[in-house]
Amino acid sequence: MTVDNSIASKAKHSILILGGGFAGRDAALTLAKLFPDESDAEITLVDASPFLVFTPMLTEAAGGELEVTHIAVPALRLTKRIKFAQGQVTRIGLAEKKVDITIGDSMHGTPETQRTLAWDQLVIALGSVTNYHDIPGLEEHALTMKHLRDARILRNRILGLLERANDEPDAKLRRILLTVVVGGGGFTGIETIAAINGLVRDLIKKFPRINKEDVRMVVAHHGDRILPELGPALADYAAKKLKELGVEILYKTGVKSAGSDYVELSSGEKINTYTLIWAGGVKPNPAVEKAECARGHHGGIIVDRFCAVKNHPGVWAVGDCAEVPTPDLKGTYAPTAQNATREGVCVARNIAATLRGGTLEAFRFKPVGELALIGKRAGVARVYGFNFSGAIAWMLWRGIYWLKMPDIGQRVRVAVDWALDVLFGRNVIGETPLND
Repeated sequence: MTVDNSIASKAKHSILILGGGFAGRDAALTLAKLFPDESDAEITLVDASPFLVFTPMLTEAAGGELEVTHIAVPALRLTKRIKFAQGQVTRIGLAEKKVDITIGDSMHGTPETQRTLAWDQLVIALGSVTNYHDIPGLEEHALTMKHLRDARILRNRILGLLERANDEPDAKLRRILLTVVVGGGGFTGIETIAAINGLVRDLIKKFPRINKEDVRMVVAHHGDRILPELGPALADYAAKKLKELGVEILYKTGVKSAGSDYVELSSGEKINTYTLIWAGGVKPNPAVEKAECARGHHGGIIVDRFCAVKNHPGVWAVGDCAEVPTPDLKGTYAPTAQNATREGVCVARNIAATLRGGTLEAFRFKPVGELALIGKRAGVARVYGFNFSGAIAWMLWRGIYWLKMPDIGQRVRVAVDWALDVLFGRNVIGETPLND
């Protein structure tokens, strides 16, 4: 049954934000501060998930160093000034200023219904989805690292394969069971292989029939240097450290096809494995493709330097689904969490300026740095132009991201998890994967 639940707002303005990732969340929180009086503006945040995930820590959750639920904050805990609507965006009507969302999930026992939300100001911050680049078999057989369920599924699979390998007398099959391949040598790919490599090599000490020679960890990277954003020195350090920890890096190598028990590489090599993790790129949320607005080279919504969508007054786009021009107009900002959070704040200020007759603020931001974990108490980082590696970079990573977590309760839980990891080791209890 389809129901139109359009609700007329009693506030002067109706501000609708699509997407509760870094960009959408910070836009909503900033707007709540700029419009503290409910009569001034109704602020509604829409997201398909009932909680907001702190994605930088997903790999640590997959590796058993953090409890998965501790890196998520219920959307309802943001602030009372923000109305939250859980639903999947199905249509963005720019001309009539309405958005259709589907509430519920019939596949999981919740009856579905349709709701239409009207708006005066619209922020599109729907983020990105995994880009499988039409590689045969990849979407069907590869795991990803973007959601809570991904971290759960990956950890569960690794624990299950360890148990299975411990009971396998055939050394060749044990090798296949304990082979992990990651496609992509960027931040997500490297941090994922580092976390899983640490998990497996820690746990095999507890399995008497598994030898370290049974474990194979592989990164297939299309470029000639992993972590290219960090520069040659740190990339070389990371590669050397990963090699010492038992990780193979195959440069100038892509994934050609995948099956349930193999990965075929562009080099012609076929690796038998039951664990392929894809970290080879993202693309804007599919809902963006249906919106009647111009999209750029990467498929994102084209915006001006104020994050406003051209030819659509009152419509803004930020984060991974937008192509925000750099100040020199020679390119666009990268789809990173740092950029997304600042874009969210910028667009909130510009909405306030638009509604109150102020001056718009052009988006300008120079990242303070980049960080990556590459092993147990080891990392690489470039902060304010200075390079760090080893334990110092690892501490910087944890300290900076811990401070960036949006909820104090979340911070406490993560700090306790880290302390428990030091005292008692990783959490190696398999769980039933949950949908998020």
